[in-house]
Amino acid sequence: MPLMIKILLCLISLTGCGTAIKPGLNKIKDNHNVEMQNVPVILPASLEKRRDEFERALAAAQRRIIAVAADNGWSHLVLENFADSFVVFDRKESFDAAILKSAGLDPAAKLPSAYSAALENRILMAVTPELFLKNYPEGKEADYYEKLLTHEMAHRLHIRILNGDEEAMGPVWFFEGFAIYAAGQLKIEGFDLSAGEIWETVENTERVDYKKYGCIFRHFLKKAPLKTLVDKAGDKDFASWLRILEDS
Repeated sequence: MPLMIKILLCLISLTGCGTAIKPGLNKIKDNHNVEMQNVPVILPASLEKRRDEFERALAAAQRRIIAVAADNGWSHLVLENFADSFVVFDRKESFDAAILKSAGLDPAAKLPSAYSAALENRILMAVTPELFLKNYPEGKEADYYEKLLTHEMAHRLHIRILNGDEEAMGPVWFFEGFAIYAAGQLKIEGFDLSAGEIWETVENTERVDYKKYGCIFRHFLKKAPLKTLVDKAGDKDFASWLRILEDS
């Protein structure tokens, strides 16, 4: 995901996005009394007929992240939009090529097949809903596309909570688990992990199944408040602290 690649995104020569920016429908002010301004949606010509679909998905994602922030005392951190534009790609190859080019990486490099969205440099980028499901079939659930967009916003919220210190976000299972939890993703009935599987994943520095990250994050939320976990995640002894928490 974006925090691993550290890509520098821009809108210069974005492959497959030639349609002019149009005013959006996604100005949000909900019952939390937090307002987010319009974020322009940029589409290729092939997706122009679906503009309303993408604008509504973006608006729904904004409502989700506002609600998560409000529930945890972070409303002040969502007063400013996380993105200045939302770019949708109708081809995975175009999405990958745009990221590699703007990041100055080898154009022949291969991005993970499941990699379908990113929010960096205040630009939210994503493939279409159908491409996301092709890339990551396990992601199919109610409201899956708006949750995908919320996931990327959640990473940005996490960083704002930490005053911009990405190094304090903790291990990969934790910051991805945070985004999964905030987006309401991968709540799979009957999916559970043994204690051994939990600790194997916690101690594994390689990326594994996102279902595990969501399961483990929600497991520890039963042990400690969200704010406490976020504060502790960047500590060197975080895993040791979790073990003490588990045994208490």
